[in-house]
Amino acid sequence: MDSRFVYVLKDSRHRKKINRQMIVASSDVNEKIRPVVVHKGLIWFGVIFLAVFIGISIGYFANEAGIINSYNESIGIRDAKIAELEAQVISLNSTIASKDNEIQVLSQTVNAKSEELGVMSTQIENMYVPTDFPMSGSASMRITADGDIPVVILTGSEGDFVRATACGTVIEIRTNPKRNDNGSIAEYYVAGESTDGSDNEVKDLGFYNVITIDHGNGYMTVYMNDGDPVVSEGDTVSVGNTLYNLKSGNTSLGYEMIRNGEYIDPDEVMIISG
Repeated sequence: MDSRFVYVLKDSRHRKKINRQMIVASSDVNEKIRPVVVHKGLIWFGVIFLAVFIGISIGYFANEAGIINSYNESIGIRDAKIAELEAQVISLNSTIASKDNEIQVLSQTVNAKSEELGVMSTQIENMYVPTDFPMSGSASMRITADGDIPVVILTGSEGDFVRATACGTVIEIRTNPKRNDNGSIAEYYVAGESTDGSDNEVKDLGFYNVITIDHGNGYMTVYMNDGDPVVSEGDTVSVGNTLYNLKSGNTSLGYEMIRNGEYIDPDEVMIISG
């Protein structure tokens, strides 16, 4: 059976009071009509409730929209900040890479300079070790001793000169007699004839000059020659500086070396070329 509902509002005025009735009808003729009375206050309550609900819904969704917009704006600001920071990171990485290259170049330069300084330091140290030959030209050489002191005897040529074998400071110049107090004469100065024809007596040969140079590293060198020194006490000398000029009758040199307070054989340190 097909049925339908018809809602009819009917005003009933009684005692100045308006009633609202809702009639539910059916298409079936046999179906009874059942009136439904709806109180006016209930209708207003429903309208007000619906309006409040709609208002609250609108307010809620508006608030949610505002929150979403604010959140989206925050996300936009955050993304912009992230992009800015990423750009700064890229720039900093580029700067760091550039600085790393500069540091690498500087490190290589420092290493090269350190090597140069090491070589120079070694060269400077070697300049104060008496390894050079004490004559400016070629010379005959023999090794002897003055008591317990090893001595190298060098005989050069007129016009040559005695030279400093390393850098240092002249700490002493003294004049010694060729004849010692006990009557002996250093071997490298025995050159005269005896006055009485004997083999035990030699004539007084005069004096010789002694130059002592301190090289500041435990080494000292001693130069003995008949000529006049061309340096003075306190002078600073370099390798090859002239100490004596060799002239006629003055071509021999006595050469001694001291290391850490003890006399050593100069031939152990001296480098001879040629």
